[in-house]
Amino acid sequence: MNTYKITNLTKLLGKRTPRYDSVVDIEYVDNRTRKVAKLNPGETVFLTVQSLPLSVHRLRIKKVIDIAEVSAAELQKSIEKTKPKKVAKPKAVKKSVAKKVTTTVTEEKAEAEAPVAKKTTRKKTTE
Repeated sequence: MNTYKITNLTKLLGKRTPRYDSVVDIEYVDNRTRKVAKLNPGETVFLTVQSLPLSVHRLRIKKVIDIAEVSAAELQKSIEKTKPKKVAKPKAVKKSVAKKVTTTVTEEKAEAEAPVAKKTTRKKTTE
C-alpha cells in the first residue's frame, strides 16, 4: 500500500477557465469499496491505496490536482502538525501578606503628604 498526498490546484488556475475554484471529486477503491473524496480549492488529502485509478491521473494531466507519494515519516510529521497543541493554564497568582502591608503603608503616607485643598473663589463679571 502506498500513501499519496493529493492537493486541489483549481484556485491557481486562471479566472476565465471553467474549472477555476471548483470542487474536485476523487474516486478510488478501498478494500473492494468504491469511495469518493471531495476536495475544495487548496485542500489536501492523504490516501493510502494500492494504486491510483485512471480518473485521478487524468485530473493530474489536466493540472487540476497535484499528486506526491509520501513516506511514512513525512505522513507522521503532517499528522503531528494538525494535532492541537496543549496550552498550559496560567498559575494562580498568590497574594502575599508583605505586599498588603507595603500597600497600606504607602496609602497612609500618601494621605499624610497630600496638601489640603484650597477653596477658590471666582468673581462674576456682568456687562
